[in-house]
Amino acid sequence: RTLSAAARRVLGRMSDSGQSVLLATAGYDHTIRFWEAPTGVCYKTLQHPDSQVNQLQITADRQRIAAAGNPSLRLFEINSGPPSALTTYDGHTSNVTAVGFEADGKWMYTASEDGTLKLWDLRAAGCQREYESGSPINSVALHPNQVEIVSGDRDGNIRVWDLAQNACSAELVPDGDKSIQSLSIARDASTLAAANVRGSVFLWRLGPAPGCGESRASADLEQCGSSAEPAEPTEPAEAREAREARAPSAAG
Repeated sequence: RTLSAAARRVLGRMSDSGQSVLLATAGYDHTIRFWEAPTGVCYKTLQHPDSQVNQLQITADRQRIAAAGNPSLRLFEINSGPPSALTTYDGHTSNVTAVGFEADGKWMYTASEDGTLKLWDLRAAGCQREYESGSPINSVALHPNQVEIVSGDRDGNIRVWDLAQNACSAELVPDGDKSIQSLSIARDASTLAAANVRGSVFLWRLGPAPGCGESRASADLEQCGSSAEPAEPTEPAEAREAREARAPSAAG
């Protein structure tokens, strides 16, 4: 069976026991469907009455699924009896465009057309952190080091958010104000890829953090290829102002 191209797809990780892939789709019909990947048979549905579903994400342990809507997000228990939402996360004011989980499933991140990136501790109530992008965010990627998140927005900006420093640590503008549509970081943390609305794809090598061998997105963003000519990484305005304030003045 061929699934609708408009449906959102997400693949759960293969379990250690070798069970089949967990495949779920959702879209504008307010319904989340679970499918047997080899046969294309739908074996379970969940209702998402609030809005259309913009994106789905399954936790690494395959126990929960997050559905990003407008303007809230719902978290469902996949293997429960009567299907129902575990928790509804409110706080965004427009479409939630991205959602993902930390490797151990302790916290979740969301991004929205309202221009914010939010972090949620799944063991506590409410939003724990919020970062302002200043433009609708289309795509987000969590670095494998679990302490950096990269966002791409409608104004063409790519920003690296350092969770340890609780600040934006790097910015890139690869093609002017052309909207960034998708971001991805290689599993080995070697490369960052970005695609924009013009169909251009940009690649950067991710260098190690100073003084250690761990890869950091903000440590060394070295262009290694593109389908267009990207701009050089730009220094965040706050960091530039702080550096200039510390610089000694020239004698008059």
